[in-house]
Amino acid sequence: MDQLTLRGILAAPPLSREREQELARSARAGSAEARGELIRLSLRLVAMRVRHLGVPAKDVDDALQAGTVGLIAAVDRFDPERGVRLATFAWPWITTSIRSSISGPPHEPDAVVPRPAETRGDLDTLVARLPIRLAEVVRLRFRLGEPPDVLRTHADVAARLGLTIAQVRWAEAKALGRLRDRLARLGDRDPL
Repeated sequence: MDQLTLRGILAAPPLSREREQELARSARAGSAEARGELIRLSLRLVAMRVRHLGVPAKDVDDALQAGTVGLIAAVDRFDPERGVRLATFAWPWITTSIRSSISGPPHEPDAVVPRPAETRGDLDTLVARLPIRLAEVVRLRFRLGEPPDVLRTHADVAARLGLTIAQVRWAEAKALGRLRDRLARLGDRDPL
């Protein structure tokens, strides 16, 4: 894909809530056709994120491919009954995949691509708004800003931060509750 294709994808109309719900329900019921169509019609989300992150022209093809992998993972996990739009749910999956595809120092996504100050639905932005200790626990536990891998255990996070396992569990529960509340308020909005 090149910049012209990126523009073409961005020119596609957004998927309506009703059509998204219909396709997502069919995909969850096992329809490969609905899954494929939901992915195809949602590629605009990937293109939007590539543009929003300011991916250099030389990396656009790789970023689009990686973002599509993130979109597919999100579509496979998306539950339309939770009242959240696919765009809001998929945004962190797409972002993580794109950032991990761009060449640069490992574990330093900010050094590779500058982050926007405000992005609706962007998990990094929401986590940054948490109190410092809660944000640290969430970032370590869920490997935010790192290549995706298996979650760290509560014991691993506790050892790294000098906390007890109970303190890590409490901080995680508190942080996830706050994130859930914020995401619920964003649920009816598309990013941008």
